[in-house]
Amino acid sequence: MKQIYLLGLIMFACSAGTCRQTRADLVNVVNSGFEDTTGQTVFNEFTFGEPVGWTNYNPDGILPSSGIFPGTLRPNGVDFFDDLAPEGERVAILFNSTRQGEGVYGMEQTLSTVLKSDTRYTLTVEVGNIASGFASNGTFFNLDEFPGYQVDLLAGGVVLAQDLNSLTIPEAEFATSTVSFQTSASHAQLGQPLGIRIVNLNEIPAGFDQATSPDLEVDFDRVRLDVSAVPEPGAIGWLGFAFAGLVIRRKRSQVSKRIEKPTIVSKAARIGRTKQVISPSQQCNRPPSVFWIFFRKRKRTTTPGKEC
Repeated sequence: MKQIYLLGLIMFACSAGTCRQTRADLVNVVNSGFEDTTGQTVFNEFTFGEPVGWTNYNPDGILPSSGIFPGTLRPNGVDFFDDLAPEGERVAILFNSTRQGEGVYGMEQTLSTVLKSDTRYTLTVEVGNIASGFASNGTFFNLDEFPGYQVDLLAGGVVLAQDLNSLTIPEAEFATSTVSFQTSASHAQLGQPLGIRIVNLNEIPAGFDQATSPDLEVDFDRVRLDVSAVPEPGAIGWLGFAFAGLVIRRKRSQVSKRIEKPTIVSKAARIGRTKQVISPSQQCNRPPSVFWIFFRKRKRTTTPGKEC
């Protein structure tokens, strides 16, 4: 009965339009694992050029330049990284061997999904700290140190939330960057297309200058954007009301049971140390025995106050 009572209140709240679905949906990101290398230049295990679905992000004007190569890499689990790609066979690379410290650059993508109200967005990206190693043709790349990274979630070109190099990533490994953002009923960018940006901060490591700096590269893979509706405040209020009602109902039921519960006196108490005193009204309420009925029929007079 209690469960039905609670369920009824919740159903009423939902019928009033206050309950919303909170299941997370995966937004389509084109070439999220950088597997499609159509149109790129192949060099050993590398490809150079913009991956399908992505465009260069170049706010400081350092692209195109000799020695700077956006593209992809196919890790073999031995050279450059201790494991294979987090997703598929390839990862995105942002490689720079000539213009260290001259500005940031990266890749970005505008999505077909727009920013909606009362919605939570969670962007996750695998970020890699590549190690020094030999390419399959024997060329050595000095990739010591880490130049820093940035992951942005955008709407209409405006940054909503970002991860600005918050992770400490061991060399030759990947780590997951998470960027979260939640809208309310109103936001200046509502209805604007969402976007994703991945960036090499291109910072020269401490103790180096541009002439002595190692090659600076950041790698990315498995770009995911999950979207889920946020329950409206009214729905939470109705659920709280339903729970409070259930608690009150339970307390009342417990009190009622304590009041109505008859007192059970053991045989030892009746004939032993404590004598139970029964009032006339209680005697009248007791079920009659065969002996009592027989005795009453034969008895013509009664003591005042004793007859029921």
